[in-house]
Amino acid sequence: MRDERELEKEVGVRAETGDMLAYTTPPKCPPMNKKPKITAPLIQQATGARAWDIGNNTLYDLCRKYPDHTDDKAIIAKVWIIGRTYSAAIERRKPGKAPTPTGDGFYTDHVAPGIRNSPMDEWLSRLMPRGSVNYNSLPQILDAHAKVTELFRSLTGLNKRSLASKYLHFHFPTLFFIYDTRAVDAVRKLSAITAPTSDYGEADKEYGPFAERCLQIRDYIKEQYGSTLTPRQLDNLYLDLSLQ
Repeated sequence: MRDERELEKEVGVRAETGDMLAYTTPPKCPPMNKKPKITAPLIQQATGARAWDIGNNTLYDLCRKYPDHTDDKAIIAKVWIIGRTYSAAIERRKPGKAPTPTGDGFYTDHVAPGIRNSPMDEWLSRLMPRGSVNYNSLPQILDAHAKVTELFRSLTGLNKRSLASKYLHFHFPTLFFIYDTRAVDAVRKLSAITAPTSDYGEADKEYGPFAERCLQIRDYIKEQYGSTLTPRQLDNLYLDLSLQ
């Protein structure tokens, strides 16, 4: 099962422009004192065909067909199917917590109107010009993620950073890294090739450092192996590393 876990926050340098973060020059990776667990066969496996491709492509197609948040039926379909498929259902609670209301009424009377009446489409429209995740686009990506996480929290009373990352990933697959326990564990295993991260201001305190480390890992793979992995391919790599 994919659950959220605490990820340590390390403080670096940032510059501020209004209410958005402007990242400084990407930090260089520190000298390696142990061999990273990335290999050419692992990269080839992560970029090749996967057993889950048809299922994931179905979710990408759903979000391409219904990109906005004006129709309750489309909102319910996206939140319900993405959340349930990726073990991050919006009504899901941690063990020991009182259950969030479940069933049809929770989606039809609470989730769908809550999202429809939010500025979700305005937030996402700001991402349209962004072609891929990089150090220039990261501030807006983190801003959108923080806003969606807060929206989901207002609907459930729980932090839903994992669901927010997955929901946004299927709308913008080249912009958002998928955050969950196995991805966090894999990033920790690759700590030898990551550097201290920046201060994130209003960004989610866990997702911000995680996303920047994903960029550092992607850059390392590009430099060492000549392959630029997409967020989906990085997630494949993380899943494979979690099994080591």
